[in-house]
Amino acid sequence: MCGIVGFFIPGGMADGRQAEELVDRMRDRLVHRGPDDGGSWIDRTGIAFGFRRLSIIDLSPAGHQPMLSGDGRYVIMMNGEIYNFADIRAEIEAARGPLAWRGHSDTEVMAEAIALWGVEAAIRRANGMFAFAVWDREEQVLTLARDRIGKKPLYYGWAGEAFVFGSELKALWPFPQFDFGISSEALNEFLQLGYVPGERTIFASTFKLPGGTLLRMDQQALRRRQMPRPQPYWDLRQVALAGLDAQASGQTATEEELDTVLRDAVARRMVADVPVGAFLSGGIDSSLVTGVMAAGSTNQVRSFSIGFAVKEWNEAEHAQSVATHLGTQHEELYVTPADLIGVVKDLPGILDEPFADDSMIPTTLLCRMARRSVTVALSGDGGDELFAGYARYAAIDRWLSHRAKLPGFGRSLASTLVNSLARPVGRVSGTRMERRFLLLGSLLDHGDPDRVHEMLVSQSLNPGALLAEGGDANRPLTDGTFNLGRSSAIDRMTFIDTASYLIDDILAKVDRASMSTSLEVRCPLLDYRIIEMSWRFPTGAKCHDGTGKLPLRALLYRHVPRELVDRPKMGFGAPVEVWLRNELREWAEALMSREALGRHGLLNVTACRRLWEDFAHHNRGWNRVIWNILMFQAWHEAMRSVEATRSPLMAA
Repeated sequence: MCGIVGFFIPGGMADGRQAEELVDRMRDRLVHRGPDDGGSWIDRTGIAFGFRRLSIIDLSPAGHQPMLSGDGRYVIMMNGEIYNFADIRAEIEAARGPLAWRGHSDTEVMAEAIALWGVEAAIRRANGMFAFAVWDREEQVLTLARDRIGKKPLYYGWAGEAFVFGSELKALWPFPQFDFGISSEALNEFLQLGYVPGERTIFASTFKLPGGTLLRMDQQALRRRQMPRPQPYWDLRQVALAGLDAQASGQTATEEELDTVLRDAVARRMVADVPVGAFLSGGIDSSLVTGVMAAGSTNQVRSFSIGFAVKEWNEAEHAQSVATHLGTQHEELYVTPADLIGVVKDLPGILDEPFADDSMIPTTLLCRMARRSVTVALSGDGGDELFAGYARYAAIDRWLSHRAKLPGFGRSLASTLVNSLARPVGRVSGTRMERRFLLLGSLLDHGDPDRVHEMLVSQSLNPGALLAEGGDANRPLTDGTFNLGRSSAIDRMTFIDTASYLIDDILAKVDRASMSTSLEVRCPLLDYRIIEMSWRFPTGAKCHDGTGKLPLRALLYRHVPRELVDRPKMGFGAPVEVWLRNELREWAEALMSREALGRHGLLNVTACRRLWEDFAHHNRGWNRVIWNILMFQAWHEAMRSVEATRSPLMAA
């Protein structure tokens, strides 16, 4: 795992030394992603590459990047891993004959694959998690690419007349003309969801490259300041539709197919020249991945888990039971108040845009603990989204079934009554109860599962009311972007969660938490073959009678007794409501003061203060949007420091 950064300037660079100093400064904002080595490469025609390396495969200098292809035409730098690089290497040699390889890194294999087949054809052969930049010295074209599902981040945008890109936004900040202007649409969506979804970032002039796409920039587009559209080489929506078509024609997937591919996916992700371990919560997904690792390894697997003193959040005992059964070398860490306060204060430096998933706290602590023993860890991410594991899927499906039994006038009458009670109930019991009444009223009123699902996953149903300039909810999850057409309610919900929540929340969280401590996390369940296969399982084969992830459960029972893992899903979160009333109270009070809320002019101070007063002083219940506001406030305070300390060389 590594970090990449670079820029493309129209008309070339008169001073190559100054360009190298700048790209080195940008590169070294990513030293946490790659502490083992750093490199840069400058082409006076206008391109600059900077790279930080975390050595995983081929620890020798032969893996140094940026790297040139053997013929000298292509310059490549890559963040991530290609798990089938040995297969691609064999295919290259079958086509070209034996090569004088400099080492055995996957980056060198991809450089030669691109030289042989071109960028897109090479990427289509790759099974991995990656984000890379390729400069074609002959055609003078820059290509950016991101893995199919978007495990590894890649940002790009304009900074004055220059095109800039990098693994993290913070690597772009030293560029002299970087635009720190905040996107009001992104802020609105962040307050609603707790993350910035889709191609937007919190900065109006900077974007995320979507997973499964390429972006090509040449001098002509650069001079005209025309931003090319990302071009897909793999499309999740088309994958889902193809899977539904396969179901309709009787070509459904089987547990044995899944078992075969999963064992291969795990085995490929255990290949490394450094120590490898596993995250183990004791839940279905992490237990399955750890079980497959233990079954396929000749060495004792190392596993890691986090525990809390608050019982309803504590999974450590379950993890220990599974670890004992599998015979792993298990380590656990119980979170203390000191741990908590330390991580919360570190978050603005780890995150380069607002992010409010509270599981970022235990994930960061888990990564720090694991990094003391291993450099690579396998996780169970992806199982809930691909195999219908969240309780909300079955709940909405059940509610729709009950609604269908009511006559039309009964639904209308009940909806009117419930909606009329929402605000009075909210005044007495807090916004959480008000939200529940609005959810029920919406379901009774129109029965749209997509809208109800969006309401369920939103922390605020009216985020515009929290903005200084107001505004309506953007409806980012039901605006047509994720339309699956013909499909069941559960299919549509799992698709939306995969395309948005998984990519922009879960995977972003894991990347930032792990990379902040130079740990590489690999996700076998997100092997693209498993993603594609998951859509060939009928809904009823994934979720039935309130129980989800049925194919994964069936495979898990081959490794772990049912009684150890068949229990209500807990999720990997944190008891932030308890913490904000105790250990984090002083920190939160400072950020939610009228002075702090009004400092940037972006938030409605009165509305935000009312939420905090209701929670902190009137005990009217917890509202998750409070954490969103706090995370934005903490992030913005950190950004003020970044802008204030920009040196003259960095100033616009």
